[in-house]
Amino acid sequence: MLFCFTDNQLLFASAVKEMLVKECTPAHVREYGSSESGTLPDLWESLSSMGVIGMAGPESHGGMELVDVDFVLMMEELGRAACPETVVEQAVLAVPLLAKCAATDKHHELLESLIKGTTRAAVSIDSPYVRGADIADYFFIFKNGQLHLVEREDVILQRQESVDETRRLFSVEWNLSNETVIEANPEVVASLASITRLRAEVAVAAQCIGVADHLLGKTVEYVKQREQFGKPVGVHQAVKHQLADTGKAIEFARPMVYRAAWCLSNEDPETDHAVPIGKLLASRAVELACRSSLQCHGAIAYTVEYDLQIWIKRGLALSASWGNEYTQSERIAKLLGI
Repeated sequence: MLFCFTDNQLLFASAVKEMLVKECTPAHVREYGSSESGTLPDLWESLSSMGVIGMAGPESHGGMELVDVDFVLMMEELGRAACPETVVEQAVLAVPLLAKCAATDKHHELLESLIKGTTRAAVSIDSPYVRGADIADYFFIFKNGQLHLVEREDVILQRQESVDETRRLFSVEWNLSNETVIEANPEVVASLASITRLRAEVAVAAQCIGVADHLLGKTVEYVKQREQFGKPVGVHQAVKHQLADTGKAIEFARPMVYRAAWCLSNEDPETDHAVPIGKLLASRAVELACRSSLQCHGAIAYTVEYDLQIWIKRGLALSASWGNEYTQSERIAKLLGI
């Protein structure tokens, strides 16, 4: 296995990072959190025009046919920037799902619009809540061994509380109908649900790494400047050890997330083991980064006026999304027969 990204993968991630630095600042994220629109139109347009939204779509419909290892670095950058847009839900989950199930001209037209970003989609797999449902035009819902494609006017949404106000969660109610079924074979549906869940776990794990890396960098910078009794607080061994442990956790988790993306992209037999291990370590790393940054910053970290709280909330939310460290530990133990 070659743990080395290609020049194209690195360049694409670098371009996304450069765009996010300009168009996804803390001010933009705050604007998103206080807005009722559920999106930042300029940011979504930039992501779409760069091909990020349609990156996993087939070339025949305007996509780039990228796989998980191609965009794992981009997911990391989205976490580092605390990007609030539903990129994972649409680019990583919805587009590949419809590409697998598109059977009619209507589906092909919808796929093209999803790839372009002109139409929005959300995905629900065995979860009572759906992220970004208020801006979704279509919903992919796994229910009773079937995959449904439901239009916005056929669902009832109810907003739910979240520790991170930029992760808009909704409960979704709708009536089962044969007209909404796009895949009815239970075996195929189970396979689609499994691969979609694995993709989500890898993408979210990569975002966890990005968030953790940002928190560590900001905390190291802060403890070098903040003085107490005439000395920077960073000179104390307790602070150094805490931040060193955080850095070690991130560096242990990062290659495992990359390995999970590689396994998923290459249909490796170890995929079912690699993905939960990567998500487990990423969840632990970002939770440790949240705790250590909060403690090292002191009381200022608790204030909503201070930008650090954006990443702390995002890190805690991502850590629990698509399986926290405890559920992933149980899953790994079950796979190993322990």
